Amino acid sequence: MGREAEGHARFRGQDGVVKALLESDGIILRGEVRAKLRRDGLMDWRVEGEDLVLRAEGEPLVLTLGAKEAAAWVKALEKPLPSLAAKLGVSAAARAWVIGGPTPEEIAVAVAGAEAVGPEGAALIVAVLSGPGDLEAALRAGQAHGLRVWCVYGKGRGAAVTDAVVREAFRGAGWMDIKSCAVSEAFTATLYRPPKG
Repeated sequence: MGREAEGHARFRGQDGVVKALLESDGIILRGEVRAKLRRDGLMDWRVEGEDLVLRAEGEPLVLTLGAKEAAAWVKALEKPLPSLAAKLGVSAAARAWVIGGPTPEEIAVAVAGAEAVGPEGAALIVAVLSGPGDLEAALRAGQAHGLRVWCVYGKGRGAAVTDAVVREAFRGAGWMDIKSCAVSEAFTATLYRPPKG
């Protein structure tokens, strides 16, 4: 979705100037009213004059964005959400070689029917990082076969491999992170492209 607008928000007894971001996984409000609202908790959206009016996590949210921008947000909210497979770029024509593990259920479902048994025939690698050994193996596999690598790892402080550690390892080897997406409440993923040349 990727829309961004400045305006005014009324939510949960707060009222103020905000920067509002509409992402594929929800709405983020920054400024005088702060909130991160999950996409599956948004409903009943409509335009009323200059306002986008909706229910967020069961409570009314009013974003004054201007009639044109509010209409654009409604149009974006009405689009079906892409599947995790689509976000990862995995399909029968673009197979994924899954390494590491254990594989989260969401990843298993996303690659079902589009999994390569090895690097031959794989368009990309999906590396589940449950420890430092998985991270090293992912980098080695990507380098050996010249494939882009989706690194899937836990969110938060308790994660066995953190975003900073993954970034340091891949960028240190000349790779570039080019995309990220949420996998679930517990996991996130970042796509790395091999060095050019």
